[in-house]
Amino acid sequence: MITILIGDDYQYTRKMLEKIASENPFVSRIFAVEDGLEAVKIVQQETIDIALLDIDMPNLNGIEAAKIISKMSPKTKFVFITAHMDYAIDSFAVHPYNYLLKPIDISVFKDNINELVMSITSEPKQSSISMITVKDKNNTCMLSLKEIIYFQKVDKATVVHTNKEEYLINKTLTELENKLNSNFLRVHQSFIINIDKTAKIQDMGDRSYRIEFNGTKKTAYMSRYRFEKLKGTFTF
Repeated sequence: MITILIGDDYQYTRKMLEKIASENPFVSRIFAVEDGLEAVKIVQQETIDIALLDIDMPNLNGIEAAKIISKMSPKTKFVFITAHMDYAIDSFAVHPYNYLLKPIDISVFKDNINELVMSITSEPKQSSISMITVKDKNNTCMLSLKEIIYFQKVDKATVVHTNKEEYLINKTLTELENKLNSNFLRVHQSFIINIDKTAKIQDMGDRSYRIEFNGTKKTAYMSRYRFEKLKGTFTF
């Protein structure tokens, strides 16, 4: 399924683009922000397939935001939206799929979304990993995914939790999300869990859920937004 980021400082435009993009059956999630800095923050936490960015946004314009995003997420595809042609040459620095002028031609916009979705869904998928390299004190070893309960983002580090041990790895949750098999779900900006190890999900009443696991007292957390999206995945 496809995740889209929309960046535009006009609420009406954001809502319109969000509504049109959501009509594509392959689009599962849409994030809408009003400036370039917010767009970058979203990509730090989420896997974004398509970024639809207005160029003339406050704090950080769409082109500068796209340059940062393309380094963090090389596979993200860009469409720039603007009222001016002045930036067209500058936008080519991130090899955008297209450059749409306001007022937006809705049929052209729909065609762009459909074409991008088709190109992404038809790309061959990378095979998922079954082992991961971790550091154990001064040694490096291979750990089977079957042993892992969850991954946790702690400050700038990523911690791997098993029943008995914790390990540090040099990959972000976003990088892991693209490599892990379907047993692992991103349930929070700071957690990816192994659903095979999950025992219980408890509503904490503060827009979050606590996740308990089999064979350990360790817990993780799920955001309410993710719970609404993923609740059908859990069968206990």
